[in-house]
Amino acid sequence: MSIDFRYGNKRLLWPGILAIGIAVFADHGLAQEAVEPEEAAPEVEVPLLGALDSIPVPLPPDLDEYVSDRTAAIQLGKALFWDIQVGGDGETACASCHFHAGVDNRTKNTVAPRLGTFRGAETTLKASDFPFHRLLDPNQPKSGDNPVVSDTSEIVGSQGVIKRDFRGINSTASRDRGVTVADSTFTLDGVNRRQVTGRNAPSVINAVFNDRNFWDGRANRFFNGVNPFGDMDPDARVWAADQSGNLSQIQILLDNASLASQAVGPANNEVEMSWNGRTFPELGRKMLALRPLGLQGISLTDSVLGELAGDGKGFNNQRTRYADLVRRAFPAKFWQSRKTTPEGFTQMEANFSLFWGLSVMLYESTLVSDDTPFDRYIKGDTSALSAQAIRGLSIFTNEGKCVNCHSGPEFTGAAISQLRGVLAQPNEGMVELMPMQNGIEAFYDGGFYNIGVRPTTEDLGVGGAHPLLGPWSYSRRSQQGRVINQGGVNITIGPNDRVAVDGAFKTPSLRNVELTGPYMHNGGMRTLKEVVQFYVREADFFHENIDNLDPDVNGITELRGDEEAMEALVAFLKSLTDERVRRQAAPFDHPALPISNGSRGSIEGEQIDNEVFLPKVGRNGGAPILSFEEVVK
Repeated sequence: MSIDFRYGNKRLLWPGILAIGIAVFADHGLAQEAVEPEEAAPEVEVPLLGALDSIPVPLPPDLDEYVSDRTAAIQLGKALFWDIQVGGDGETACASCHFHAGVDNRTKNTVAPRLGTFRGAETTLKASDFPFHRLLDPNQPKSGDNPVVSDTSEIVGSQGVIKRDFRGINSTASRDRGVTVADSTFTLDGVNRRQVTGRNAPSVINAVFNDRNFWDGRANRFFNGVNPFGDMDPDARVWAADQSGNLSQIQILLDNASLASQAVGPANNEVEMSWNGRTFPELGRKMLALRPLGLQGISLTDSVLGELAGDGKGFNNQRTRYADLVRRAFPAKFWQSRKTTPEGFTQMEANFSLFWGLSVMLYESTLVSDDTPFDRYIKGDTSALSAQAIRGLSIFTNEGKCVNCHSGPEFTGAAISQLRGVLAQPNEGMVELMPMQNGIEAFYDGGFYNIGVRPTTEDLGVGGAHPLLGPWSYSRRSQQGRVINQGGVNITIGPNDRVAVDGAFKTPSLRNVELTGPYMHNGGMRTLKEVVQFYVREADFFHENIDNLDPDVNGITELRGDEEAMEALVAFLKSLTDERVRRQAAPFDHPALPISNGSRGSIEGEQIDNEVFLPKVGRNGGAPILSFEEVVK
């Protein structure tokens, strides 16, 4: 069922809403003129909002050709995602940066330099550090009467591993062999400290709905089985075996698989998880020899791994290894050969990137938070939202203009459904044309916007490029003559056409935003109030970024000085929290996880981690997690 509402000059599609919801909106003054289906559509259209369960979880249409048992693949993916043995130090998992509502809320040694500005390793964040760009009056644009009080180009990122070069795996231990490399940045008292990533960690929850992943979109929508770059890399190949066991390299591309593309990026990254130089076949050899989650406890009621959990740590049966799950989850042609590759790896080791990417993708595809007060309200529960939150919803969809970017049931215009799926509109999607803030039309990537959080030149975002494979941006690739197919039409951008993608970043989903601070790609805002104030005043780097700047970040004059309205908008944003995420209940339950939150000194030139322990949680959940605002006071 699809019902149309008109807000100003925009026709807003609201999928899945129940009839009772119409009356609710009318009662609160939110619904304006209802549009009959046969009425001509206005010139500008945007999908509005809706219940997330109205959008099918997008997965590769040919997935069954590559995965034979999805249950086993999800078990494999969850185990690999949470297993600290993956790290070069034997202490770092994917979950180490995505353990808290899918993000990272650590406070010590999480600052990274940008453009040389750096307060030093082991910094502990405090409330007075935020926002990173501070004005005398946070609700008004900067001017001579409202100067900048403080500013830093630094990043709040995530702790990775200490800088070392890879020298090989250990046959029976989780810590790889490595050689310490001098680190001039992340060092204190002559001792290397854990490196910190150059952007704030986005949430993995609901990330399955994104067309592309990472802030700059470099995690390609197509998964090539090897790396994040999808169809940009013509040389990516996996190993296939014929019935005689002979091996050959084949090319694969699975659409709707940007989560798989994203998953294979950090595992061997020399900052995030690995000593520099480790490859996926080497990681495969390591993990296939280790007991899954052998250093971590698993709840017997874990919604995915409970049947494999033991009373102690790791899987309950020494015979249940990662190799067993690979054999169950994937067709034999990808692992059965007894022959080795020219580099001396077994087929299962050589294809470990394929197994890793698809299994982690399938696990993360279960992390869908579709039971929020907003979802219940939009489906007819009139008591699910407070009057304050309802007012915030009106601001969100009207004068706030938030819905122009944070649209659809996913609350992001970067979703598959809107770019090329069930909510896609004619002449809109992967590449669009609109006037930028300077009034000049330009092509840009749908769902990616320069909103002036930092100067464009500090971080090009989707305007960046791989040094060999080319630009991340669909618009720039089209301009170079590469085929970008949108709704069956090939997008063509001429060499002299204007493209405005520099400094643009993927629009994040606002679901669970209460719990996913700090905010923005640089992590420079601590609270939702600071985020609202940013949009109310206008872009912090309005004039500096004006050539690429989104037209909707020129301030919300109606809210300036109206504290109640801003609090109402914050209240609405908090209605997007799924309590299962807050309580870590299924599907958001997890194994135990030790996490480094900075260090507590060093011994003989080696950092001693200040370890925080995240206890194992079963399907019924555990203690509620806190927001970043509550942690950093």
